[in-house]
Amino acid sequence: MIFAASVWWYLARSSGLIAGVLLVAAFVWGVLLSTQLVKPVKRAAWLLDLHRWLGGLTVVFVVLHLVGLLADSYVEFDLASIFVPFASEWRPAAVTWGVAGLYILTAVQLTSWQPVRARLSRKVWRAVHLLSFPLLWVVAMHSGAAGTDVGNRLYLVSLIVLIGLSVFIVLYRLLAGTGRKRRETRAEADADGRQSARTGVGS
Repeated sequence: MIFAASVWWYLARSSGLIAGVLLVAAFVWGVLLSTQLVKPVKRAAWLLDLHRWLGGLTVVFVVLHLVGLLADSYVEFDLASIFVPFASEWRPAAVTWGVAGLYILTAVQLTSWQPVRARLSRKVWRAVHLLSFPLLWVVAMHSGAAGTDVGNRLYLVSLIVLIGLSVFIVLYRLLAGTGRKRRETRAEADADGRQSARTGVGS
């Protein structure tokens, strides 16, 4: 009996950790797809498939995480604790970060599902997909506050590395976007200048 209980607890912990790693991997890969870093092979279909696969696998491990929490008897989570903010008696604020992350992840993944995406405008889809940025920080807050492994040095180092990688890729995306806008503005200015020169010559 004790062994069975510990199995569920280890399932909840391990699946939560794996889900966090997969989420960061999906996020990083998605950001890279929107930059010029993978331009030489950007049209390859497997690149987008990999991003979707990582996102789908993240959902699978989140489900395993929830199943482990519900089945485990150590904290005794119920459905309300998992789906309702501040309903948990165990670290309510920390668990609420997880609840928020669950809903954001569901929205992002659901709108990325092709039958649903086909019914949405690009503007709406993009607005929902941008929630991936705050999702990462919500999950980081949940992992840092709710995880029972917070006292483990390896866990903390891994969490810091994942957060650092996410920050780096976000900064890279912002800088890449700024640089692209500058190049587009410069190109437009050059085109206007050539057009003005032709107009002047013709007159």
